[in-house]
Amino acid sequence: MLTSFSTIFLLHLGTSLVFFIPPIESTLSHTSLLEQICRQSPHYHLCVMTLRSSIHHRSKADVAGFARLTLEIAYANASVTIENIRKVYVQIRDNEQKGVLEDCFASYNRIVKVHLREALNAMGKSDYKVARQRVYAAGIQAESCNSKIKNPINFPLRDTNRYMINLCAISLSIIDKLLQTNQPNLTPNST
Repeated sequence: MLTSFSTIFLLHLGTSLVFFIPPIESTLSHTSLLEQICRQSPHYHLCVMTLRSSIHHRSKADVAGFARLTLEIAYANASVTIENIRKVYVQIRDNEQKGVLEDCFASYNRIVKVHLREALNAMGKSDYKVARQRVYAAGIQAESCNSKIKNPINFPLRDTNRYMINLCAISLSIIDKLLQTNQPNLTPNST
């Protein structure tokens, strides 16, 4: 009798554990998809670090979800950068650096209010071509800010710009993957 109770208990325990396997498998497939996506991006380690921290907050992780996530992270980063520029601007006395900050402020405003907002809207409509164009434009704006910095060692936006440029590059690589998988197959007409 004790043996049958043990057998039933173990069988029940084993059956109960089966219900816990799907979330584990789901996490593993999310993680392997993340690895696959990041290996194809130009900044593997940054891609993994950036996306891995947010992967568990998503119920569905697919390529489009990862593209949207990188855009959301870039959007948040650019928004924080705008606030940081405002804070640094009032502390700097050098007119040349103030001019650079004004230009960067304008660039990051366009990144947030135009480019990334439109990219996120396009992702919501599965319009990956427009999303790609907007992300590319955001990267150009960050690069524009970066190119105006004459002495990057002493300038407060150096790391922020590099991070933004790299996030845009990662986003572009993921969106390119979406564009490749959504292209119609072109087959020659048989005559």
